[in-house]
Amino acid sequence: MADPLRPVVTASLTTGVVHVTSGLQDSTSLIDHILTLEHTDWETVLAIGDIEFHQTKDGPYPDHQMRLSVRPSLGFAALNYTDHTDPELVLAISHNPKLPPPDVDLIFNGATGAIFPHSAVIPIPDARAALHQWLRTRERPTCIQWRPFKTY
Repeated sequence: MADPLRPVVTASLTTGVVHVTSGLQDSTSLIDHILTLEHTDWETVLAIGDIEFHQTKDGPYPDHQMRLSVRPSLGFAALNYTDHTDPELVLAISHNPKLPPPDVDLIFNGATGAIFPHSAVIPIPDARAALHQWLRTRERPTCIQWRPFKTY
């Protein structure tokens, strides 16, 4: 059974560096560091589980993934959550219900140049709360709103 105090987080940062943390304290520190990085060209991708992320013949493991983009200089972030075992929402993006949505372009995929929809852009404190909750529960955070996301 998964120990909620011992998450293993594998992170491919916007800077091109890969980090692996073990334990809630180190993983929380990593999240807080990521939220200070300007994501202008590449997103950060996080995987959480009991072991370090790796590929298997059946696909990636662990397959709970969080993609994020942050612009600390603008005060905003956006999240994309993937969980192939979630019966309600396998692919989801953060949702900001405020209208009009922030006019902020946040990179979704550096390889393609795709950006998050503006409606996915949320304040950094909300993203931090969601990421910290994800570390504790290993499930889609409930402290922010989500929308289905069907395309990369």
